[in-house]
Order: sequence, then C-alpha cells, then structure tokens
Amino acid sequence: MRDLVFALLFLVALGATLALPDRRAPVDDPSAEALAFARLVREAESQPLAPEERARDLATLRALGPAGLARFLAQAVPAEAAEPARRVALECLAESAGAREVALLLALAEPEAAPPSAALRAAFRATLAATLARDARAFRELVPAWRRARPALQSELLEAVAASGDPAGLELLAWIASFEGDEHDRAVADACERIAPAAPTHEQREQLETLCALLDSPDTVCVQTVSVALARARVENALPAWIELLTAESRGTRLRARQSLEELSGLELGADPSRWRNWYEAESVWLETRGPAVLAQLVSDDVTQVLTALREVATRRLQRDELALWVTPLLEHRAPAVRRAAIVVLERLGSPEALPALAAALADEEASVARAAWTALRALTGKELPLDEELWRMELGAG
Repeated sequence: MRDLVFALLFLVALGATLALPDRRAPVDDPSAEALAFARLVREAESQPLAPEERARDLATLRALGPAGLARFLAQAVPAEAAEPARRVALECLAESAGAREVALLLALAEPEAAPPSAALRAAFRATLAATLARDARAFRELVPAWRRARPALQSELLEAVAASGDPAGLELLAWIASFEGDEHDRAVADACERIAPAAPTHEQREQLETLCALLDSPDTVCVQTVSVALARARVENALPAWIELLTAESRGTRLRARQSLEELSGLELGADPSRWRNWYEAESVWLETRGPAVLAQLVSDDVTQVLTALREVATRRLQRDELALWVTPLLEHRAPAVRRAAIVVLERLGSPEALPALAAALADEEASVARAAWTALRALTGKELPLDEELWRMELGAG
C-alpha cells in the first residue's frame, strides 16, 4: 500500500511540473540591428526592398552611433564574409565613419578569398572620401592604411585623396614618393595637382619639396602634371630640375618646364637653360653674400638707407616668401614713404605671406598708404573688395 501511495504522489508532482509555463529565454533571438542588416544584405544579393523599408533599416543601424555601428559591423562581417555584406557595411558607415574607423573601412573592402570587385572598390572609395570630408583627422590614418592595403585598393586611396581637394592629403603623397616605386608616379602627380595649395603652410611646403622627386620620373605626363602643382605652390626646390628639363626629349615637358620657371620667377628668359642657370646662380649668390647687409639696412634708422634697400629687394626673384617676411615689418614704419615703398615691394614679390599685413595696412592713418595696400591686395588676390580692413580680413581668413 505504501508503495502505491508514493507512486501516486510522484505522478501528481510530475503532472504539476509539466503544467508549469516554460520560463527559458528564446535562443539566438536576433536584434533589430541584425535583422535590418540581414535584410539589406539580401537586397544587395538580389531581393530589392521598398525605398521606405531600406531607409528604415539604414536608420536602425546608424542609430547605433559611429562607435556602436563600427563594433556591430566588425562582428557582423567576418573575414570570410561575401562581398554583398561588405558593400552594405561600407554604405552604413558612409555617414558616420571617422578617423578611428579608417582601418575598419579597409578591412571591409578586402575579402579574404579574392581581390575586391569594382563595385566593392567603388564603395570603399566613396565611403573613405565621405570620411575624409567629415573628419580631418582621418588624413593622419592614410599612411598606415596605405601600408596595409593591397594594390587593388591603393589606387582607391589615392583617388579619394585627390577627390578631397584637401592639402592634408600631401602627407600620404610625400610618403609614397619617398618609399614606393615609380608605378604610382602618375597617380601621385595627379592627386598633387588637385590638392596642392597656392599658399602652402611650412609643413605642406616640406611635403611638396619631397614631391620634387617626381620631376625625375620616366613618365612625362607625371612630370608635366606635378610641375603645374609645384609652380602654383611656388616650390623653389624645383627650379634646378626645371632648368635641366628645358633640354628634355619631350616637347611637352620642355614647354611645361619653361612655363613653370616663368611662373615662379616672374621672368621670361626663353628656352636657353644657360640663361636660367646664370640667373639662378646669381640669385643664390646675392642671398648668401649681399642679403645679410641688405637686411641690416632694412632695419636702419636712416630712411634713405631703408628705401635703398627696398629698391634692391624689389629686384629679387628667389626666396620671395622669405624676402617678404623681411619687408612686412616696414608696414609699421614711422615714415609714410617707407610704408608705401614697402607695399610696392610686397606687391612685386607676390608672396601670399604678406596678405595679412597688407590687410592691416588698409587701416593706415595715411590715406595714400591705405590705398597702396588696397591696390596690392587686389593685384595679389584677384579679388575686388572695397577698401575695408574688416572685409579683407574676413575674406583672407575664409581663404
């Protein structure tokens, strides 16, 4: 009897247990972000979404924020992932990626099994270009990215830099010119022509000087293209190379070398390299031997000596940015005649270094000095603004 009672109690307990609801959590319940990403990938493969559904899925993913989205995509797109998932991931990042995500963009664009297709390369280029436009710090990540990138993506890196129009890309171009072979010469020259500024900073000038190495390239298109950029940026380190290029086999190279020499010097000495060599040597000798004495005259208390020195400086055509820095302090000289003469010399030197000081001279108490500064500013910038110091300061600051 006792055994029967125990058996009945066991059956009752078992029935009660089976009647309880199942409290176990569902297994592998996908998140909204995972579902949205999966739908976008299926669309990329062959299943189109309605425009509003597509926009909603992209918004769901982008709502994670730049860091959260990057973490999600790094997990959602493993090394063996196919291209559709990679293209979708790059599209998702196009509106949020910054400097920290440049390495992820590169990883997404490089499938493990095969080279990236044209579509994937285009997606990478577009997303990188958007990233560079949004976050200037991303330019500092380009050299490491270049060093890791496969050849198929290196051209896309260069194209994104060129499309940016931003001189910050010169860092990458200088690195390539210094450490890579000549197979990239033409692409580097093209990017340089598109981003080299007319008034480079000291750092940008050093980077452009590194690119003078491209003037020795066997690619004549490269030589001519980079010459345009270096002349516009007034890179005087290119002068000896241009003089030698006046005897190049390529007629186009000879012509571009002559145009660059004339543009940078403001002189027209023809196509004879000996005339340009003589000029360059004479300018270099003057700077080394006569320059210090003239600089001393410029700071003299004798107005006559100062004016004499200014007339001598006005004839020089080498290191004009440095000479402009010699002359600029004279815009605050006590004598109006010296201030006017200094402005004329700065206009002849043509250095952008003088523009801020010339704008300040628009407020000179002597009307003739202010008008001379106004004339010089219009000649140097090509801009037509009224004689108003604040307007010019704003314009130059914006430029």
